[in-house]
Amino acid sequence: MALAAFLARPAASHTDGTALCPVPGPDGSQPAIPVGVPARLTMWQAVRQSWLIHPDWTVEDHLSWLDGEGYDTDTIEGDPAEVIGRWLAEHRRTARLTVPPEVTGESRVYVVAAGDMVAVFDNPDAAGIQRTVMEAANLDTIASAMTPAQWDTARAVLRAEHPHLVITDVRHGAAGEAE
Repeated sequence: MALAAFLARPAASHTDGTALCPVPGPDGSQPAIPVGVPARLTMWQAVRQSWLIHPDWTVEDHLSWLDGEGYDTDTIEGDPAEVIGRWLAEHRRTARLTVPPEVTGESRVYVVAAGDMVAVFDNPDAAGIQRTVMEAANLDTIASAMTPAQWDTARAVLRAEHPHLVITDVRHGAAGEAE
């Protein structure tokens, strides 16, 4: 067995663990000076980030983008398209706005809150997009669906207890866009 197998890995080395190549220096040959490389997102993180920016992309779009960014999708265990598809399904599932069953004949108000902002929508898709954006900004979100009457009560309580909150009502026909 080679003695090199028992040696400690140099602080700066090639990815296979071998020392950096010698280069000419003022006093003869010396190890090359390492060049820093910024940390890279894992493939899973890269897919999540690109999905947040492009929620309409297909699995093929993500695979093409990953290849263009220099990710080696052949290193994914299993079929890359199937794995990316599972990741995207999980991203969609965890970012979705949870909505209770609709009450017959009654409209719903979709509320998303994070930090010092509360946003109100009249459809779950718009609220889901807002929640995704807030989570991408590392905000801890709260989302719910309620009747308009329940929202009116909640808004009054929020205004009384938290006057610093920014409440944005983007429902169609809502009186005033922001409070």
